[in-house]
Amino acid sequence: MAFSKTLKIANKVLSAVATVTSVSIMAFSGYMIYENTYLQNRAFSSAYIQYKPELNEETVSVDELMSNIPDAVGWITMDDTHIDYPVVHGNDDLYYANRDIYQQPSLTGAIYLQAKNAGDFAESYNLLYGHHMDNGAMFGDLTKYLDQGFFSSHLTGTLVTSKEVLDVEVISVVETDAYEDAVYGITSLDWNGYTNNILNNNNIVVVNTNSAVKSAEKFLVLSTCEGAATDGRILLICKLKETQKTVDPVVTQAPDEDHAGRAIVKTGDSQRYGSGWALLNLCCLILTIMTVIPCLMDMTDKKKEKTPGRFAGPIVGILLAIAALVIFITYENMTQPMVMKDKYTPWMLIILGIALVSEEFFARRKKNEEKEGEETADV
Repeated sequence: MAFSKTLKIANKVLSAVATVTSVSIMAFSGYMIYENTYLQNRAFSSAYIQYKPELNEETVSVDELMSNIPDAVGWITMDDTHIDYPVVHGNDDLYYANRDIYQQPSLTGAIYLQAKNAGDFAESYNLLYGHHMDNGAMFGDLTKYLDQGFFSSHLTGTLVTSKEVLDVEVISVVETDAYEDAVYGITSLDWNGYTNNILNNNNIVVVNTNSAVKSAEKFLVLSTCEGAATDGRILLICKLKETQKTVDPVVTQAPDEDHAGRAIVKTGDSQRYGSGWALLNLCCLILTIMTVIPCLMDMTDKKKEKTPGRFAGPIVGILLAIAALVIFITYENMTQPMVMKDKYTPWMLIILGIALVSEEFFARRKKNEEKEGEETADV
């Protein structure tokens, strides 16, 4: 008898361990799928496009851009490519390499102006950094410029700063390494310097050039990693030209700051900085739904005797699962970064606890009814 009880307890423990393991694997797999999808989607500029300055008029407003994005200094667009992003400017060249434009941790980083440059693009050489994404997001399309056909048909773009609108004309695309002083760490360059230090540099491979450009007073350079080499870099060297468009004066309110002095961007009453969805809430939802499955399977089993209260367990479980699902859908936005828990986690845990207790209660009641039925049949 003691051995039988011990065996039952062991079976329950093993069942619980198997359930937790299965849910953990499911949650981890789901998170990895989410993480990959999130990174791929968030790397494109569609999440920020509402802040892009409209260029349809002669006077361009950058108020939305500057007031909603901390450290924003402009917007870069290369025509007919995925390069269509806000540009930010940090205190060093590493900060925005692993943070998005809202200063949240992100593997995709942001498009950012090198720290040595002034934020108004007034210098003659302005360098932009961006990660190389295989799906073409961020500066992933720079590799396409290595193809002569693509290069020749994608030579234009626009840079909007806080002070002016500049036309971008591609001059050349080159390959080098991350330590080349002729292109990294400088803020000044003239046409002679471009010719002598870049075109005639043994450490720089000039892949394609635009022979129509004979001179330039101001340069814009887009830099990204080259997939084939750890330190390899691809740089798109462009000419900046003044336009007749003017920029409205920027009228912004001082942004709120976090404990580190970084600006917090607000949308309505919610804060983008630090927002996210909770992994524990997703796990609670999955477990709550799983508690309903045994009851539903048992209820639909035609071989088993139908007892009067057989619908009570499934109904309670379904109601609890619906409650958990409504809370998750209403308050968890899976397009935002993941956090471990949030203020709704206690409610999800309470619902899960009720579901587990209810499942155990109805399972025991059903077992007792079946046992009583067997004893009656024996009599």
